[in-house]
Amino acid sequence: MISRKIDRRQFLESGLAAAALAAAGRLPLLAADTESGSGIDASAGPHAVKPVRSLLPRFSPADPRTEQGHYALTYNIIHWSGATSAVALPPNPVIGSITIKRTPARDSVLYEVNQQTRIGGVHNMIEAQITCRTDDLNSLKSWNVRFYHDNQARQTDPLSLIQEKGTCRNGKISVGSRDSKYGFAAKRPVLTQWTLLNYLIHRATPATRVDFDLLQDLSLFKPAQNLFYDGPVCLKLKGDETVTLHSYAQIGEGILPIHYLLDDHRRPQLVTAGLISWALAG
Repeated sequence: MISRKIDRRQFLESGLAAAALAAAGRLPLLAADTESGSGIDASAGPHAVKPVRSLLPRFSPADPRTEQGHYALTYNIIHWSGATSAVALPPNPVIGSITIKRTPARDSVLYEVNQQTRIGGVHNMIEAQITCRTDDLNSLKSWNVRFYHDNQARQTDPLSLIQEKGTCRNGKISVGSRDSKYGFAAKRPVLTQWTLLNYLIHRATPATRVDFDLLQDLSLFKPAQNLFYDGPVCLKLKGDETVTLHSYAQIGEGILPIHYLLDDHRRPQLVTAGLISWALAG
C-alpha cells in the first residue's frame, strides 16, 4: 500500500518537476515575446517546436481520417532530455504512445484512451473509458480509469493498480476509488488533454478563444485554461519537406504553455509541452 502511494505521488508530481526545471532555465522556453516564432532564443527555431526540434528531421505528418467524428488517433510520446555541451540539439527519444478512439453515440460521445510510457525501465499505463457531452467541447460527463505499471516480466504489479470512477455534473467533479474519494469545483467546462483534441479538429479557427478547466489524467484539476490561435509555423521535416502548421497555444494554472500544431485539415500533428510532447503517428 505504501509503495503504491509513493509511485502515484511521483507520477502526479512530474509536472511540478517540469515547472522547477523551467524556472531554473533547463527547459526550452515556449512563451513568445510578441509574435509567433519569436521566443527568447530565436536561434533555436520557433518557440512552439523547441521541445521537439531534434525530432523534426525524422518526422513526417500522418494522415488519419477524422471527418466523420468517428476516429482513432495514435501519438508517439516524445521526451525532451536536455542539451549538453557535447550535443548541439537535445535528443527526442520516443518513450511511449497514446491511442485515442472517439465514437459518437445518440446523446453522448465515447472516448477510449490507452496511454503507456516507459520511464526508468518501468511501463506506466493509463486506460480510460470516458463519456462526454455532445457540446462543442465534448465536456466531461463520467469516466472509468485505471493506473498501473508492469513489472520486469511485463505483468501488472498489483500494488501499483489504482481504479477510479468519476462524474462531472453542474460544475461538481466527484472521483472515487475503493480506498478514497475526492472532488473539485469547476467554473468552466471540464476537459481532459485527450478530449480537447477533438475541439481543435472540428472547431479551431484563427478567431478561437476558449476558456475551460482541465482535469489532467482524470486526476489533477487545473482550472482557468485558455486556448487561442498563436499563428503559422513553417517547419522543415523529414526529407527536407517544408510544411506550414498552425499553432494554437494553451496557457493556464498549473501548466507550462502547450502548443498544438495543426495541419490544413486541423489535425494536431504535434503537441509540445516542455519535457513531454506528442507526435502524430497514425
